[in-house]
This record gives sequence, structure tokens and C-alpha cells, in this order.
Amino acid sequence: MNQLIYKKNLEALNAKYPIWAALIDGVKRKKRNFNVEAEQSFMGETILKVTQDGKMRYLNGKYAPSAVVERWFEKQGKIEEYAPIVIIGISNGEHIRQIIERSPKTSNILIYEPSFELFRRAMQEVDLTFLFEMDIPVGIIVEGLNEDELEAFLYLFISYDNMAFLRWYISGNYQELFPKEVEEFVGRLKNHVSQIHIGWNTKLRYTNVRAVNVFVNLPYLADGYSIRELYGMLPEDVPVIVVSAGPSLNKNIMELKKAVGKACIISTDTAIKPLLNAGIVPNFFIIIDGLKPEVLFQHKDISKVPMVTMTAVSTEPMSCHKGKKFFYGAESAFEDELTGDIKRSRDEDSDRVIPFLVTGGSVATSAYALGLNMGAKTVILVGQDLAMTGNKTHADGTFQAQMDQIDKNSGEYFEVEAIDGGKVLTRLDFDMYRKWFEDHFKQWNHVTVVDATEGGALIHGTKVMTLKKAVQKYCVHEFNVKWHTDRCKKLFQDEQREVVLDYFANSLKKLQEVKKKATEGIRFYERLEKMAKKSSVSDQELGKALKKIKKLNHYMETDYMARTVMDSLDGLNFTLRPLAYQLREDKRSELLDVASQGKVLLYGVAVAVDEVSEIAEKTIVQYANSNRTKRK
Repeated sequence: MNQLIYKKNLEALNAKYPIWAALIDGVKRKKRNFNVEAEQSFMGETILKVTQDGKMRYLNGKYAPSAVVERWFEKQGKIEEYAPIVIIGISNGEHIRQIIERSPKTSNILIYEPSFELFRRAMQEVDLTFLFEMDIPVGIIVEGLNEDELEAFLYLFISYDNMAFLRWYISGNYQELFPKEVEEFVGRLKNHVSQIHIGWNTKLRYTNVRAVNVFVNLPYLADGYSIRELYGMLPEDVPVIVVSAGPSLNKNIMELKKAVGKACIISTDTAIKPLLNAGIVPNFFIIIDGLKPEVLFQHKDISKVPMVTMTAVSTEPMSCHKGKKFFYGAESAFEDELTGDIKRSRDEDSDRVIPFLVTGGSVATSAYALGLNMGAKTVILVGQDLAMTGNKTHADGTFQAQMDQIDKNSGEYFEVEAIDGGKVLTRLDFDMYRKWFEDHFKQWNHVTVVDATEGGALIHGTKVMTLKKAVQKYCVHEFNVKWHTDRCKKLFQDEQREVVLDYFANSLKKLQEVKKKATEGIRFYERLEKMAKKSSVSDQELGKALKKIKKLNHYMETDYMARTVMDSLDGLNFTLRPLAYQLREDKRSELLDVASQGKVLLYGVAVAVDEVSEIAEKTIVQYANSNRTKRK
């Protein structure tokens, strides 16, 4: 061990990560199946040699590690501004030094070291002080030190705006030395990027749908309830049963009759019709989708079941359901403005009048989160196949009386562990929900989760048993959920309801204000465009124009109606946002780009205002006028 280098590294590490420094020096050497030695390369650099199972491997090459990095840069081509760069393996650190020095200063560098022992040996032999002394965004994850921070770093460093510029470097021989760790890390990295894709594709799918849904559904909110009224409702000995519409639901649905009155039964939207057809009236059903078809809710008893919903969901189920509606947060600027006024008038201590639901992207995960918020200490999952049990996606009686079988050879499906042993086919979205459940079970380990699906994929962390046994064991105490639900208070009452009606009635005036601001902004950007085309322009003149644009942007980002209109333009944002991260060669080109993109976006706002105004007039304005007339 090089004592001088180790001391320098520890001092630098202690200055930035004092807890790490204590661990590096204090943790006993773990048993490992490899040995690490330091050598000098032919180019005079300190390199690390690893011997494992009789095989000797040099990390990043034996002769000229710098040449390996040079070839990597040649292969990558230009590295864009704000590009995230992921490096697997610290090794001798030389590759990291060069990548940092030669990459744009705006790049986010994320370093992953799969071995604590190898990291400690590197600290003892090579100068890594530069890693701990830089003021640019560099994140370091070391297995055995801070691997639990990986998700936070991924979300911080890699977003929709920069993911297209992502670059990665795997240090030489790391895949051979640590195949499991590297594969898992790369999998989590790919999964993170995939989730970003899915999130944006979902936003694009609902771009115009969401704007329509919110305005159509706001009147239901005016007459509705908050899910906050349900929080803490359940005694600890009363379980929640989350009923999903997996193919296995047809197998054991009748067993749920024995749980009625002894559990809080929460149905997903696709499972509600099969339950009602079986003569089972759940305590709630939940919906999260902005495009769910009415066919799933066409049942004479649908209004007997309180709906858990949000303003952004599909309008069809909202209109055919005439019962109580409990709302969770929809990330709607208009909704936030209304509830913010309530919070101020009531002098509420809580963060939100309408809380968000922690969710993993599916209606079943949202139902699970609701059950926990209601106070459940036991959650029983039914119909949660998360797989193509019997080569079907859903239970019979959901989308159609008899569900079609999938095409197993389409390339969309892959195998995972089955709940009853062996393998079962699943697909990417189902598998992501399964992983969400498993991760969440670790965080909420005081909650017992029983998987009584009797088919589908194995969800690690659950107690697997038949629904019959689960009901016998956990559904033992009578509890009248409906009695408590009937006594919940409405969200808007008395003078607060009048405030809501004022907002609704004044919405057209507010929309025209947004259009006026957008039109003014277009003129600002046109002036900026003219300035950029001039041979010279004074800093004072340019600063004045940019100040006006900054003020306009602040309005668009903070005004509730402007944000509502902007929500309908996610498709346009999808196209424009990454362009903002591509810096041009000169100031003139950059200003022209800013002006061009600004004009396009504000033209979109002006057009969207007219479209949204038509929707508002037929929905919330009509509702306000009708209800004011009634009160008079």
C-alpha cells in the first residue's frame, strides 16, 4: 500500500464525504475471491491488476490505459452540452480524469463502483483526490457504501431533457469480474430511461385529452369529496382487499363474498364489472386512466360504489357514475388554485386539501397506496397476476365477456417466476408494476401483504396463500365502511362553494388574459429575432428585451390558467425542450434559436386558449351559471 497516496486520498475524501472516510478506514476487510496489485504501465501510469480464479486481468489495459479512453472518445463522437455520462468502474481513475477534462463542463458525471474492496484498494494505490475536489456535478455510487442512493442520483442526473445525449463507459474487465453487479446496474439504468420514455409517452397520449378531462370533470370536483376524509378510517385488524382484473380473478372471485363487511374491498376500474356481476359490491373502485372506455363501467349498480378518482381521468366513467366521488390530486394547476384557496380560508395545517396518491403507475398500485393511507396493516391482493395467466391479459367479463388469447410469439412477452413455481409470461409494464410492489414492500415492512391471486407472477415480499385461507385468517371482525363513508364531509361547503363558482364563471376572462400575454410575448421574441440578425446590438438593448421575456416566462410558469393551457401543449414541449440543451456555436445563432422556439410555443398557447375556451364555456361556465340560478 502506498501510504502517502492513501493519506492524501483520505484527507480529500474526509473533506467531502466524512462518513465515507470513516468507513473506508474502519470497515474490516471482507472476504473476496480476487486479489488486487498495483503496477506501472509501459507509459508510466499506475495500473491495477486483479487475479481471480487463477486468471489475471488488468483494469483498463496493461500497456496504455489512456489509449483506451482515446478510442472511447473517437467512438462517441461529439458529447453534447448537459450530456449525462455514466462510468462503471473507478479502476485507476485515469479514464475518469480524462472524461471529465474533455467533456463539457455542464455534463453530469455518474460513477458506479461495484466493489467496495476494489474501491478501497484503489484509494490505497492511485491518486483519486481529483474526484473529491471538483465543483462540477459528479455523483459516486460504491456498493457497500451508498448503493441505496442510486435511484436519487439517476433521477437527479438523467431526465427527459438530456437522456438522448447519454453516454456510458465500462472500465476494462469489470464485466468479467463483477458480472452480476454490472448487469443489475445497467438494468436499473435502462429501466430508469424506459420509465422516462413511458412517462413522456403517457403525457403525449393524454396531451389534449387531459385538458378536456379536467374542465369536464371540475364540476364533479365541486360536488365531491377528498380522499383525506378516508385517511385513518380503518382499525388495524380490518384488512384491505385490492381486487385487480388479472385472468386469475375468475378462479376465486366468489370467495370475496365471505369478506364483505369484514374488510375494505377496493376494486380497480377493470375489476368493478366482474365484481358487480358476481353480486359483490366493493367499498370503493378506483380509476387513474384518462382514456378508460365507458364499457368497463356500464352496470346498473355502478353508482352504488363510491369512486376514487381525479379530475384528469376519462370523462365517460365520471358521467355514467352517479354516486359519491372521492378525489386525489391530479397535478392540475386549476385544481391547485381552488384547493389552495380552501386551505387558506380554513387555515389548514396539512400540506394539501386533496392529497396525491403514491403510485407505481397502475390502478392496482394506487389502490394499494389508498389502503395504506386508510390505516390498513394487512393488504390482500386478488387478481394481481401481473402476467398472462392462461395466455390472457385480463379476466373474462372486463373488456369483453370472453377475453382473447395473446399471441405468444409477438416478441412482446417474456418469462418471469410464477407464483406457483415454474415460469409465466409477462410484459414490460406488468413487470415494472411487480418491481414497484417489491420495492414498496421493503419500505413499508410493517404492513403484511398477502398475495391471494392464485396465479400469475411471483411478487417477492408477499405471503402466498389461497383467497379462502386469507379471508378465514384476516377477515374476522365486522366493520361497516359505508357507515363511515356516508358521514364524510364534502370538499367545498357554503362560502367555499361560492368561491369555486366564481372561479368557474371567470375562467373565460382569465383565458383571454393568457392569450393577451402570449400575443405580447410573440412580439418580444420577434424583436429579439431582429436584434439577433443585426450586425451589432448593445448590451443594454438586449438586456431590456430579455428582461421582458423573463417576466413573461415567469407569468406562464406561475399563473394557474396559463399553466392549465400549457398542460395541453406537452406534445409541443416534447419537441422543443431537448433543443434548448443544444448550444450553438455563436451568440447570434443561440438568440435566433431562443426567439424561434419562443414564438412557436406562444403561438401554440394562443391557439390552445381558443380551444380551451370552447371547452370551458360548455363545462365549468355552464355549471357556474346553472348553479347560481338555482341558488337565486
